[in-house]
Amino acid sequence: MRLRRSGPGASDVDEPGAGQPDASRLDAKVRIKTPLYPRLLRLRHVAPNAWQRAVLGEGALGVAVLLVLADLATAWTLLALPLAVAVVVKAHDGLAGLLARPPRERPSEGEQPYEGEHPPSRTGSAA
Repeated sequence: MRLRRSGPGASDVDEPGAGQPDASRLDAKVRIKTPLYPRLLRLRHVAPNAWQRAVLGEGALGVAVLLVLADLATAWTLLALPLAVAVVVKAHDGLAGLLARPPRERPSEGEQPYEGEHPPSRTGSAA
């Protein structure tokens, strides 16, 4: 709720648009900030949910810490496992982008597939 100003310089008549927020302030409030994991990987076609981001990010790091503390892996696992998960997620994003493209149209049987010069015709007898 917005309060009306009182005191010197305040008018009884509302200014046009006085009850509405500024467009710049509205844009700043409405703008939804993209989560860190998709921003770091620059994901375009895959949008993981909050629990999926937690499993992929913190989950991979947690598994790596457990493996290192149990002496089942070296300390490099702390870097290698989360990076490997990020590479797989990025590859999945790229594959999803390729699969989302519409298939190329193939020319029908009677049409020539070439735009420029036409290949030699195959009609006639072979020499």
